[in-house]
Amino acid sequence: MALCAGAISLIAGACVTRLLSSGYDDRTIVVHTFNLFNQKKLAPGANVNWSGDWIFRRDRLELIDQYFRAHRGDLVLFQQMMRKAQGEVEWDLNILSAGSFSEFDWRTEEVASFADSSESESMTVAAAAALRLKSRQPGEAPSIWNVGPDGYLQAAAVEVAGEPVAVFNVQMPTRVDRDPIWFSFVEERIREWTRGQGICPRRIILGGFIPSEVEVATFNRFLANLGLKDSSAGFCDSSSRCQTADPVNEMFRLAGEGDVASQADRILVSKGAVVYSSARTHDEPVKAPQYEAAMGFAQLWPSTRAGWETAVRLESCGAGFTPL
Repeated sequence: MALCAGAISLIAGACVTRLLSSGYDDRTIVVHTFNLFNQKKLAPGANVNWSGDWIFRRDRLELIDQYFRAHRGDLVLFQQMMRKAQGEVEWDLNILSAGSFSEFDWRTEEVASFADSSESESMTVAAAAALRLKSRQPGEAPSIWNVGPDGYLQAAAVEVAGEPVAVFNVQMPTRVDRDPIWFSFVEERIREWTRGQGICPRRIILGGFIPSEVEVATFNRFLANLGLKDSSAGFCDSSSRCQTADPVNEMFRLAGEGDVASQADRILVSKGAVVYSSARTHDEPVKAPQYEAAMGFAQLWPSTRAGWETAVRLESCGAGFTPL
């Protein structure tokens, strides 16, 4: 097992056979997390106004669509997906569904609405047709929770290789480092929901905005308590390779999100899962001189932050397992 996890570039038929015979899925899934950027949510003092600008948003969504046309995605966790009221054309889901996401199933949970721009914001899980996204049943426990003043947690069940996987899409509070109690809150929701769905605790995926370093005791304890690991571990030969928040991105700077680079977007998987690859995504801009005068930048980025992508194979649990 250690050989399979460590010698990633050398994995071949013999190693895959060992994985299958030792209790792993026969399918590797590629998981993405990406913040689509609610253009209304700018930091205090940001001297820009992008609210309700759907031409700007459509141009950014085109870059996102181009990426997924060229790269495989099985499970995508979107934060800050937007929709214009009474305008099916101005909805991130419909725009993306017309392109690279045409065969995906969607689970959206509205978390905020804005009367002045007639927009709403949702947390969204998108699953490729090869996976099966479980529908919510009448009377089922909640699958969306507020986390602090500006955070959310979304839960969904996806079937992979014939067994359910508990998928959690999270947007932690911006100042989670100053109020670490929210890690305990998220841990309890994950325990309750996974137990209620009867899902094996070795089949958990949690992705999204998690602005905390693994060295922080609270985050470390959170990982240990849920039996999770950061999928980026061992895949960054320098800290900069993991930084999804970076002031090099002009949109990041203008939105007032800070002037220090950090690893803000992560995908966490169960400790026993085999991670084949893990890397930053959506970190390349294109020339956009049309925005220089109006917005102050001549390069267009897909969002204010980069995304993260992980290829992972999960443990298979079968009928017998101990709940969280």
